[in-house]
This record gives sequence, structure tokens and C-alpha cells, in this order.
Amino acid sequence: MTVNVTGSAAFPDAPGRGLRVAFAGAGHWHFLVDAQYLELAREAGLQVVGLSDDDEQVARQRAELAGCPWTTDLSTLVERFKPNFVIATPRPDRAAEQVRALLGYRVPLFAEKPLGLRADEVWPLVEPAERGWVTVAFPNRCLPIWGRLEQLRADGRLGTIGHVGGRLLKGSPARYVDFGVPWMLDPKLGGGGPLRNFGIHLADLLRWQLGADKTEVVGVSLSRRMHEGPIEDFATAVLRTETGVVVNLEVGYSLASITDGDFELRVAANGAYLVQHRDRLEIRTADGSLETVQHPPAWSAYRALFRDALHRLRRGDPPLAGVRDCALANDLVDAMYDAAVV
Repeated sequence: MTVNVTGSAAFPDAPGRGLRVAFAGAGHWHFLVDAQYLELAREAGLQVVGLSDDDEQVARQRAELAGCPWTTDLSTLVERFKPNFVIATPRPDRAAEQVRALLGYRVPLFAEKPLGLRADEVWPLVEPAERGWVTVAFPNRCLPIWGRLEQLRADGRLGTIGHVGGRLLKGSPARYVDFGVPWMLDPKLGGGGPLRNFGIHLADLLRWQLGADKTEVVGVSLSRRMHEGPIEDFATAVLRTETGVVVNLEVGYSLASITDGDFELRVAANGAYLVQHRDRLEIRTADGSLETVQHPPAWSAYRALFRDALHRLRRGDPPLAGVRDCALANDLVDAMYDAAVV
């Protein structure tokens, strides 16, 4: 699907210029925090024409910040404000219904995961999404590690991958109350704790990079010891792909500070060992060399993903990650929850 506006090549620093954008679910924390979709939209040159949220007070407050009209009704959002691009950030328990409604309008979507409480809510969205244009927010696909990995593989220097690891830890879940999304602490509304919220990113990378469509869940342990709430505050899992790659995963709301994050991806092969941190990439190769690539200060995986999505939309290219990818990642998260020992 192409968008009938001037091509993005004319606006290399503002790939959204000429596009009318609306936000569905503007009460989501990513609207202002972490991903900062409002700021990304403005930076990309998008014209914010309206927003919606299920909570009238939240919609009104967000609209004041965005300088645009608001509604609590999705049909009004599309029919009155006439966006040609929608950023959809629905609450997980309402996501399947709301995304399906938006798909009925055939408007291109940038949608926030997980799109449902479990995979069986997401799979029915796949076919209608693939008839249109929907990208799902998996920003870790834009990390520098993957391009370097492919280069090493193409050069014959990677070798056989033996094991992969991922760790993503942040501070207390109480910050979600501060962000105005207390539903993140209720698994019946948010779909779980960090295993759903963070683990789905690592589950997606596992499939995308290793082709791990059939992955055995060897063992999973959840802990609620630190915050004693209805959601887990830490989860660790050991997985094994059908080709024998062993994967370990750690996710949690277990840092003492709410301003920092502990993030690391590791790929171990007999030709190279790659470690992706939040601010740098380290590559150790079999010849003993060490290469360190520092990210620019303003670099952001969400920014890279968002701008990539706009360029793809304008070119008529498929999204980097679609609803099918989200459903498959949810499948693996479901399997981990089902296998978990608490």
C-alpha cells in the first residue's frame, strides 16, 4: 500500500511530512515516555490531526499537549479527523477489538505490541492486517548487532551459532502508576508482567534472526518476591531451538533505580561473539580482535524503527514486522507462561 503524498526522498530529515497522523489509545505511556511517539511524530514532520482514548479525561489532557482535537470514539477518530496514518497503542485487553475496528478503515497502522492478552486474540487479526499495511513496534530489530551479524555471516566469519542470551531489566512497576497506566500491574488487563511486556521483544528476535519457529521451552521461573504484586517482577527462561541453539532470557522490573535500564543481547558463534548493549556494540572474533561501535548520543531504536516505518510506507514496501510476527512472538510468550514455575 502506498500513500498518495510526495515521496519521502524529498524530505530525508522529515519522512512524515505531508502525512496526517492520529493517535488511538493516547493514554499509553509510550505516547510521552520511553518511545515518545508524540515527539517522534513531530520530529518526522507528521501533522497531528487528532487523538482518541477510552478515558475522556486522558484524551482531553493528551490533546492539550498535542495541540489537536480529541475523541473517545475510533470511528470519529478516522472519519472526522481523516488521518492517513494511525499510531495505535491500545490497552492489551482491548487491543484485539480496537485494532480490528481500525483495520476495517484500511488506514495504515503503526501498532504497539502485544495486541492482545494472549496469542489466540492476535491470530484473528493477521489476515485483515495483511490485506492492508500494519507495522508492529519491535524496535530491537533495528539494533546495530543484526547488520553486523549478517555481514560476518556473508563474509564467512560467523560460523555456527551455539547460544544466544537476552537481558532486559528496568525499575519498579510502580512507575507505571506514575505514567498513568496502572493497568500494567493487572495481568487481566495488561497480559502479564515483564515476560509479556519485555519478553515478547526477545521472543520476536529469536524467531526473526534464528528462524526459530519451533522452540522448546526447557524451563521458566517467575518471581514476585521484590514487589509482591499480581504480576511477576522477574522471569528467567531457558529455551532450545529446533536446530539446537540454547537461549537464555532474563526480564524484570527489578532494578533499584527507575531511571536506568540493564539491557544486553549476546550471540555466541565459533567465529564471533557479539554483545549489544544499549549504547554500544562489541564484536570479538576468532582472530582475537575486538571491535567496539558506540551509538551516537541521540540514537534510539524506537526512532530508527519509526522513521524506517515511514520510509517503507511511502515506498509501498512491507513493514519490518507485522501482525503475524506479533502473533508468533505471543505464542512463545504464552508457552513460557504456561511452563513457568512460580
